[in-house]
Amino acid sequence: MKSLLLLTAPALAGAAPLSISAPPDAALVTPHRIEVLAEGLKVPWELRFLPDGRQIFTERIGRVRIIEDGKLLDEPALILPAAQGNKMGLLGLVLAPDFEKTGHLFLAWDKQLGERRFELRMERYRLEGNKLVEPKTIIEGIAANQNHTGCRLEFGPDGKLYMTTGDADQAEGSQKLDQLHGKILRFNADGSVPDDNPFVGKEGARPEIWSYGHRNPQGLAFQPGTGRLYESEHGPLHGDEVNLIEKGANYGWPVISHRREAEGMRVPLIEVTPAVGPGRLLFYQGKAFPELRGSLLLCCLRGSAVFRISLGGDGLPVHIERLWHEKWGRIRFINEAPDGSLWLGTSMQDPPEGRPNEGDDKLIHITADPKGTVEKVAGNAVEPVLLTPATVDPEKIIAAACASCHGPGLAGGEKRGLLSGEFKHVTNPADLEKTIRDGLPAAGMPPASGLLSDRQIGIVAEFIRQKRAASSN
Repeated sequence: MKSLLLLTAPALAGAAPLSISAPPDAALVTPHRIEVLAEGLKVPWELRFLPDGRQIFTERIGRVRIIEDGKLLDEPALILPAAQGNKMGLLGLVLAPDFEKTGHLFLAWDKQLGERRFELRMERYRLEGNKLVEPKTIIEGIAANQNHTGCRLEFGPDGKLYMTTGDADQAEGSQKLDQLHGKILRFNADGSVPDDNPFVGKEGARPEIWSYGHRNPQGLAFQPGTGRLYESEHGPLHGDEVNLIEKGANYGWPVISHRREAEGMRVPLIEVTPAVGPGRLLFYQGKAFPELRGSLLLCCLRGSAVFRISLGGDGLPVHIERLWHEKWGRIRFINEAPDGSLWLGTSMQDPPEGRPNEGDDKLIHITADPKGTVEKVAGNAVEPVLLTPATVDPEKIIAAACASCHGPGLAGGEKRGLLSGEFKHVTNPADLEKTIRDGLPAAGMPPASGLLSDRQIGIVAEFIRQKRAASSN
């Protein structure tokens, strides 16, 4: 990888990109163990965690599989006649918000309709024991092809179901609002169209569309606390992207790509050249790996790694680094279990780029363990990720030490924001340094004295004071 471009104002035309070198390799600093839970799979595409402790995942060849007590069940929960060839097949999987009550989940898959004719469709099923039953079609007839089919499914904090669709090698359709390929779509949990979708009631536009101008989007992630929606997609001639998605916005494909600009079209938040093949996105919120909390994790296929992206309070990236580079090959997805452990799926049975080794494809489980090992990077001493005693940029200090609880830029997350309103535990802003240094055990706030230097604590305190002063003017 030769370069990575950060676009400092993605919503504005004329934004000047900041060019930086390839992200450095990094490693987990929390002791951990790595276990291969399943192997010999055929491109596992998505995995979810069931409330009863089981895991359910899709294989692109058309199988839905279940893991129970750490063992892969022999009998699939469902086999679908998913179209095969290059990048097609069974793709997205997501549980309904009311899964514990209804057992409902959603699947997206490619179906062959005739000679070189395909569609992308989404269906709802009910999990009964170890089987999926009662199929119900939610959407069908979306253009599909052997390349550029998407397709990630995610429920947002608004309770709506979001679905990405690729351009199906019919690039011009991404700009056409009467067609559903090259889009992000949005549905109610029952499959109906929400009344507040941006193109509802507009002549010549499909009401399911949330955003358009996409090429091959394969990742969606909502930022906890802010609700911001991030998307990853494969670009043309390199130029892979991470986008910050807004309602009704046009992301330019095929009119613009890379750093090109056009009126009314959004440039990417992050552009990566040469291509890394972006897959699933995940905001890690667990406590098992504190060095990852609050970070946006991006799986890379061609790039054979996971990028850790730290974001500032404005939602823009402040630091990027690369984890597990070439450790397992192509990584299709990463997901966080309820206990904070990490589950990864490889994608080596994936022609023409995949070069499978013995046992591929695999599901890999990474668990925090005090008796485990600490990874090393290229023989260098491992520093706490993102943070060294020399770090003086307040955005970077906050991203590393504070954002996991108080949100990016301290604007609010799992805990309340600190930039406006009344302090809950501090009566005098002059006491901020002491509060940060000593923590607030009764409020669950750990002391920062073991992580930050006195200088860094002062930088954070002054950042808070200045932002609060500015908000009150």
